[in-house]
Amino acid sequence: MSSLGQIIRAIQHDAAALPTGELRDEIEVSLGVLDATISQFHRVRPGIRGVDERITATGDVMIAALTVALYVRELTTRPADVTPVVTSSLN
Repeated sequence: MSSLGQIIRAIQHDAAALPTGELRDEIEVSLGVLDATISQFHRVRPGIRGVDERITATGDVMIAALTVALYVRELTTRPADVTPVVTSSLN
């Protein structure tokens, strides 16, 4: 099992390696994964027999949330895309 530090470093490394456009796409996909893991978490039945499932589902939600957060953090460190806007006036 990987430590939290190893997981964070791996996600940060992956995020840093992506071009900005792909990073944005990955953020969108990761938000979908997060939504799915949260739904799965809520479907796990409470009780003694569901403890392992609950632990796994909790871990999946935490990793998905961490991935989104670290991808967004990486995106915010990059220069903003600036598209020049040309306007004209007939005055």
